[in-house]
Amino acid sequence: MKFDHYTLKKIFLIDLIVILSVVIVIPLVLDLFGLNVKILVISFIGNLLIISTIIITIFDLFYLLRLKRNIYLLSSLSMALSISLFFLLEYCFVNDYFDIIYVWSYNETTLPLVYKFVAIWAGEAGSIMTWMVFNTIVIFFYRLKNQNRDDTVFIMSTIVSMLISSVFLIILFFYNPFQTETPIIFPNGRGLNSLLISPFMIWHPLFTFIAYATFLIPFTISIIRLLKPNLSLQNPYQKSFYDFSLKFGWLVLTLSIGLGAYWAKVALTWGRYWGWDPVETVSLIPWFLSTAYFHTITFKKTNSKLVKINGIMIFLSIIFSTLITRGGGLTSLHAFTGESNLIILTLIVGSILVVCSLYVIYETLNSLSENYKKTRLFLDYLSYLCLVMLAFVCIFGLLISPLTYFLSLFSNINVLYVGTDYFILTTLILASVLVISLVFCSFYGTYKLKVIAIILVIGVIVQTILSFVLFSISGVWMNPVISIFIIALLSSILRLIKDFDINTGLKQYLRINSKTYVHIGLSLILIGTLINPGIWIFQDIFYISGFIFFMSGIIPSIFIFFFLRRNKLK
Repeated sequence: MKFDHYTLKKIFLIDLIVILSVVIVIPLVLDLFGLNVKILVISFIGNLLIISTIIITIFDLFYLLRLKRNIYLLSSLSMALSISLFFLLEYCFVNDYFDIIYVWSYNETTLPLVYKFVAIWAGEAGSIMTWMVFNTIVIFFYRLKNQNRDDTVFIMSTIVSMLISSVFLIILFFYNPFQTETPIIFPNGRGLNSLLISPFMIWHPLFTFIAYATFLIPFTISIIRLLKPNLSLQNPYQKSFYDFSLKFGWLVLTLSIGLGAYWAKVALTWGRYWGWDPVETVSLIPWFLSTAYFHTITFKKTNSKLVKINGIMIFLSIIFSTLITRGGGLTSLHAFTGESNLIILTLIVGSILVVCSLYVIYETLNSLSENYKKTRLFLDYLSYLCLVMLAFVCIFGLLISPLTYFLSLFSNINVLYVGTDYFILTTLILASVLVISLVFCSFYGTYKLKVIAIILVIGVIVQTILSFVLFSISGVWMNPVISIFIIALLSSILRLIKDFDINTGLKQYLRINSKTYVHIGLSLILIGTLINPGIWIFQDIFYISGFIFFMSGIIPSIFIFFFLRRNKLK
């Protein structure tokens, strides 16, 4: 089937008919029967949709594996059935069909309508279903505009993406979200956890699922390119899709973490932005690795193997994050953690990440030693190394408890728990080195390296003296490292002023300064982390303004360049 806009319109029309039939037409017809019959039929249709999607996926894989045919219709049907499945379960939530066990578990009659919608991802089955829906959407759009049977990277990456998505389908089938049983207790529903009744419940999980699904394509492409290093994507659309997926995934993941941190501060009873809770900590790992990826621009071609492994690690860290969150054996403030049913998988994925991280760190250190005279390249490698090591110390710290728990089953080893001090100390050291490299990058070309080093040393000395004076007067201690973050903030602002030109067009301005806006946002957030917790108003100012600057740097650089690039491809 050759791609054109008429074909796409026909496909979307078929999808719309399927979705409307399942979500609107069938329930209206079932209204002619009793409620018990209606619920039984909906349960049957829900399971039938899961099985039908599995069958379509099998046919689709056959055409791709044996015939190397990319059939848009099969891909679109998988997407349509997944969306239909999701909205059918949403229909059950909205109408309080408590005979469906999953609906009964996370819903109640008095729950406001908006929370009936979002309650779907409060449990395992709904979370898997939501993630699966976004996977099918991402895979469908990735597969457009390509019928080239010789584009091996495209064909193989599509197959791997579908196999991963199939795992979600199989898990969902065994979870059986449409299982029915008349409730013996809580006839009006057991209800949603009170901590989850917040507007942030709408956006924080949703952005997380979108980000996780978006990183699927870069992961599969990286795997195929690593196995077949002499091959690459041939279609400009898929190349653009790969770049956009990484940037968009990074954006949405940043939104998810930022909103989650603010939720912890204002909506929950925790009263802080960040506390190195296991679920919070593990959410940072994909972010560190995806941020590291954007520091590979200067050595992407000369050290492509490193870049490919980085792409693989991003998605593996997402799987690790999911395992830790849902059953990695770590006790967390999040109510759905603490179980140990997924410890084996957690250890396997975590161990792979540790090995990959150590390899990347080793290769990066080699590159640092080889390029120490090339200042700009050296700084890029140093920034990259810090971000990968930040991911590594988090992975390592989170693995200790499940590993010792597993070993304790066969020996007298006690279960070890890594406290917050480990994460605070290691990440503070690495973040300081990262920020120092940021200062050198900002001042590079304006001041000599020795001058920049002297500025940093003087800043730390002055801040240390001020901290002792402040402590002797008020008993409040200010970490001297904050001076490094302040210098980084000032250097980024000066860089922004230096690059400002009233005659520069918007495109060129964003191309030059979007990274500087991100650096300003990072500096503000880091300053906020070291402000005394008793001075909440200042911490709020630094965190919120930092997040806004961060978004101001990411969003324009993604969307403006993406649409400009898309116009060039037409």
